[in-house]
Amino acid sequence: MNQERQLEQQHVTQTITLIDQEQTLLKKQQQFLTGQMQEQLQGVGERRIRGGDDEAFYESVLEYRQYEEELLLKYHSAESVEKRLKTLNTMDGNPYFARIDFTENTAEKETLYLGIASLRDKEENTVVIDWRAPIANLYYEGELGTTFYETDTERFTVELLLKRQFKIQGGQILSMVDTTEVINDEFLLEILDEASSAQMKNIVGTIQKAQNQIIRDTHSKVLLIEGIAGSGKTSALLQRIAFLLYRHRKWLKDDQVLLFSPNHLFSDYISMVLPSLGESEVPTRTFRSFMQQLLPTFQIEEEEAQEEVFLTGDESQIQQLKSRMTLLDFNRRYVKAITELGPLFRDLKIKGKTYITANQMRHWYQETNPNLPLYQRSQLLQTKLLKKAGGLHKDEGKKQWVKEATEERLQEYYADNPNADDSEKNERKLRNQIRKAILNRYFRPVVRAIEEFRFINFSKQYLHFLQSVPKSILDKAKISQEEWREANATIRSGLKERKLPQEDAVLFFLLARSLYPVDIPLKARFIFVDEMQDFPPAQVALLRELYPKAGLTLCGDLNQKVFGNETIVGNLAKLFPDEDVTRYQLTTSYRSTKEITDFANQFLSQEDQVELTARKGPLPLLVTGKNQSENLNALKRLLRDERVAAHWRTAIICKTIQECQTLYQGLTEKQQDEIQLIVSEDDFMKRSTIVIPAFLAKGLEFDRVFAWNIGDHFTTEQDRLILYTICTRAMHELTLFTETDAFSLLNQANPKTYRTEAI
Repeated sequence: MNQERQLEQQHVTQTITLIDQEQTLLKKQQQFLTGQMQEQLQGVGERRIRGGDDEAFYESVLEYRQYEEELLLKYHSAESVEKRLKTLNTMDGNPYFARIDFTENTAEKETLYLGIASLRDKEENTVVIDWRAPIANLYYEGELGTTFYETDTERFTVELLLKRQFKIQGGQILSMVDTTEVINDEFLLEILDEASSAQMKNIVGTIQKAQNQIIRDTHSKVLLIEGIAGSGKTSALLQRIAFLLYRHRKWLKDDQVLLFSPNHLFSDYISMVLPSLGESEVPTRTFRSFMQQLLPTFQIEEEEAQEEVFLTGDESQIQQLKSRMTLLDFNRRYVKAITELGPLFRDLKIKGKTYITANQMRHWYQETNPNLPLYQRSQLLQTKLLKKAGGLHKDEGKKQWVKEATEERLQEYYADNPNADDSEKNERKLRNQIRKAILNRYFRPVVRAIEEFRFINFSKQYLHFLQSVPKSILDKAKISQEEWREANATIRSGLKERKLPQEDAVLFFLLARSLYPVDIPLKARFIFVDEMQDFPPAQVALLRELYPKAGLTLCGDLNQKVFGNETIVGNLAKLFPDEDVTRYQLTTSYRSTKEITDFANQFLSQEDQVELTARKGPLPLLVTGKNQSENLNALKRLLRDERVAAHWRTAIICKTIQECQTLYQGLTEKQQDEIQLIVSEDDFMKRSTIVIPAFLAKGLEFDRVFAWNIGDHFTTEQDRLILYTICTRAMHELTLFTETDAFSLLNQANPKTYRTEAI
């Protein structure tokens, strides 16, 4: 095997040499293209459209357009070169992670190496194949012996002779192993034992068979991925994005992929995965930022009391109702009911003077075709109003103030241009131009309001919609009519300041979309939702309404559900009545050691079959002090552990923001300099040790976790989920702090699943 390893090391070195050579060529090409573009950009500025006869004019226009097209082609070429250079830079020290040997139709043996992108030598021979290529599936799902791989149109039978895995760093093979599985258990455990980093790592070399099926599923339009903490849900979701971008690279653009994450902190954590897979970064957005783009004139407010909801598991009944499918169903009935009469219109005024009344608009609306949907009838009314605005120009142009303003401007023009032609013909022409400009400026607010459909009173219409919600719906949601009236009064006040809560923004937008043809600024062919357990059904329904043909992948862990809304899983039949939903379950945890997972599983409120990796570690440590002061001293001592402080990432997780702030204030000045306090989703992880509340730690992972003050305030069923979430953030070590005589969920844990340290 030593000789075999030497040969493999030689191949690694040769491959890196090829990468370096391609990088050198591309950098020269990049410099050349940059120079050409700068010259052409300067040329664009110097070029002029020639006047004179028609032939000269059209000839110069064609030349100008051709010049712009050439520049655009060079820009795209430069963009491709930059993207390829980034990929090669990622591959430089680690060009591939696997090798397969096979024969096809009894031909000679072929050897292929798998990496994050393809690589060819000077003779155009394949040296490395992209992990997303169809033939690469032999590594992920093929078994030694007779097997097959499929393209879009054909199936190829091969004899698979070898599957070899590599761990390469800095151009050196650290380990290699031959296996019949996707990845050898010992090899996987070695990789999983590595320290974590501030951003999620590319684990394309450790994709398991269950994850590979999710990544390469091209037949299902709607995918639902359910998995336990640390099962690779997010990794599979991101690698599925990379796979689809590769598979559909001829027509799928990065900006046609919508990726939703729970908060900005998590978005930053996963931001480097796609670039490390050879793809451009797909912008990750929160649902609030998405709604902000759909309703740019409103300020979309976050869900109220996010942390409080996390701690109690209870949203307000009103917030829950607005997040369910119930009001979406009622919205359709409401729109149907108001279609005959029409929406609520507002007078079109200029400086307090009414030019077109709401009653006139209603009359014209009712003259439109009654068989058309409301939004199309509004569009026909818009056309009518624009024509009426044109007529208003003529009427207003006859008024004295217009004549006076025109004469004043005319005199100003001649005063500023004493040599101007003042013939009667030219003066008449100039007077008409000035009068037209005055009227256009005067009526611009009305015309713009018509063009933007602001002749419909959307805010008043939404309030009317809320007021029309029948008592039967409120009763079923356990909401009194008085509570509903008070909530509507709050919404009314917010609308005056152009503010909308996120759950209302969904309903408001869907209603507005029924009233007039809304332009959707974002296009999407594939949509991905991470942490779906906190994504209300109403939000998925909106995405389905906007993008009915888009592929949809939903991913989450119902054991980490921390908001009190209905789940997507419970509404699949309503959300996708005409579509099959393919469900995948990932039940193997790769994040935490067996000891941490065994301990955390005791707090699950749902029964799930959990399979564990065989990775071992110390039992979780339960530190018990007489009071918080003693526990704080013990925490400070453990934080000084030089054995792990240098290269391990540590999270001190508290239940609440208040606890985080109190704990942080109790640290020494030196420790405060070294430890980062994170209490907002807009923060970024900048240090290796952080203090963070549990609701912001969801989806993240750390080498070691200190669970702070697990005492009397951990007693409810919701607290079980919170404690489970805290514990499953730890990869290698978990330490919990509690106080003597404190009663909590820890009292119910099996003593064999943890060790204790009394202070």
